[in-house]
Amino acid sequence: MYMAAPTYEEIVDIIDFRLNQVIELLNEFEYELNACTSRELYDYLNGENFKDSKITFRDRLGNEYLFLHSIIEIGELKGAGVEINSKTIVSTPKDVLYGAHLKAMDYELGYCLILEDFYWLKHRLAHLGQDIETDEHIPEELKGKATEIYNSFLEYKNM
Repeated sequence: MYMAAPTYEEIVDIIDFRLNQVIELLNEFEYELNACTSRELYDYLNGENFKDSKITFRDRLGNEYLFLHSIIEIGELKGAGVEINSKTIVSTPKDVLYGAHLKAMDYELGYCLILEDFYWLKHRLAHLGQDIETDEHIPEELKGKATEIYNSFLEYKNM
């Protein structure tokens, strides 16, 4: 059974707390983040999407890797001049959107490698591999970048 996302007002304190955790972590890695607000994050993650995703808002908020991925993805979009709101995913050119997604995926996989979470790495590599093969929305010019990221973590897949 799918549970609807809580309202922004119900969860703003949790989002702020988690957002600050990720910003601190990325500062430690000296990552230049174009930080988003909690409202932008909420609207982006609950907004319209052109793909059916089984990953819910609650999943992203509760999983450190998915949350990190989301923050980096939004930051990359902001850095490209994209306005972050509930229509960002459906209104942003696919090359910009997927470029941000791949940058976030690269950092997410690197972070789980640092933590030696090989289960998560294997899980997300499988997801990335499936996207490379079957996602009809990924721009052809970015499939090489996606494959490069996939291959760079492949040696850790069976650890």
